[in-house]
Amino acid sequence: MQWLHHEAMAYLQELHATVQAGAGVVGQYGVWMVFGSLLIESAGVIFAPGETFLIASGFLAAQGTLNPGLLFLLAVAGTSLGWFLAYFLADRVGISWLRKHGKWIGVTPDRLQKTHRFLEKYGSIVVLFGRFVVPLRQLQGYISGSAEVPLRDFYLWNVLGAVTWVSFWGGAGYLLGLL
Repeated sequence: MQWLHHEAMAYLQELHATVQAGAGVVGQYGVWMVFGSLLIESAGVIFAPGETFLIASGFLAAQGTLNPGLLFLLAVAGTSLGWFLAYFLADRVGISWLRKHGKWIGVTPDRLQKTHRFLEKYGSIVVLFGRFVVPLRQLQGYISGSAEVPLRDFYLWNVLGAVTWVSFWGGAGYLLGLL
C-alpha cells in the first residue's frame, strides 16, 4: 500500500511542476490572457491551452499573485462568451450549411435529426457537463446552435456549466498552489 502512496505523491509532484511552468506564462501575461485563451478554446480551437492556463492561474491565485475573484469572473466570462460566439455562428449558418454540405463530413439528415432529438431530451445535461469532455468542450456551442437548442436553455446551462467547470479546474489549481 505504501507504493500507492509513493506513486500518488510522485504524480502530484509532477503535476505541481507542470502547473508551475504554466504559471510562469500566466504570471507574465495575467488574467486577461486566461480570459482570451478560454474564449478561444471555447469558441472551437481544440488545442488552445485554456484549461492548462486556468489551472495555472488558480495556482497563482493561491499564492497571492492573481486576484481570485477577478480571475473567476473573467474565466467564467471567457468560457461562456466563447460558447455564445460558437452558438450564434452555428445558429445563423450551421444548420443550413449542415443540410447542404453535411454529407461530406458524415452529417446525414438522419444523424442531424437524431442529434436534434437527443439534445431536445438531454441538452441541458450535455451543455452543463460537456465542458468536462474534450473535444465536446470546444465544439458544444456549434453543436447546440446547429441543433437549434433554444437560446434560453443554452444561456442558462452554458453559464452554469462555465461556473461549474471554472470552479472545478480553477479550484484544483488553487489547491495545488496551497501544497
